[in-house]
Amino acid sequence: MSDAPAAWDDFQREMLDALGHVVYRVQAAEALEDTPLTQAIARAAKTELASLPRLLPLAQLRTPAGKRAVWPQLRALRKAART
Repeated sequence: MSDAPAAWDDFQREMLDALGHVVYRVQAAEALEDTPLTQAIARAAKTELASLPRLLPLAQLRTPAGKRAVWPQLRALRKAART
């Protein structure tokens, strides 16, 4: 578990539970592996490797479905880099 403060207070958690929502806790992401593929993604996103969001495992990134899943994230990172 993370030591980060909870994003929701007790009342909010109760309301979310009443609405049928599950509250997840964000854990610190592990650093990405420094490979030619992740370096290429970081270059394409115009960002540092350490600031990339958590990606699929490398074996899945090499599949067509994995590549399609990365494009929305990559477009969002490139858009953020322009502003």
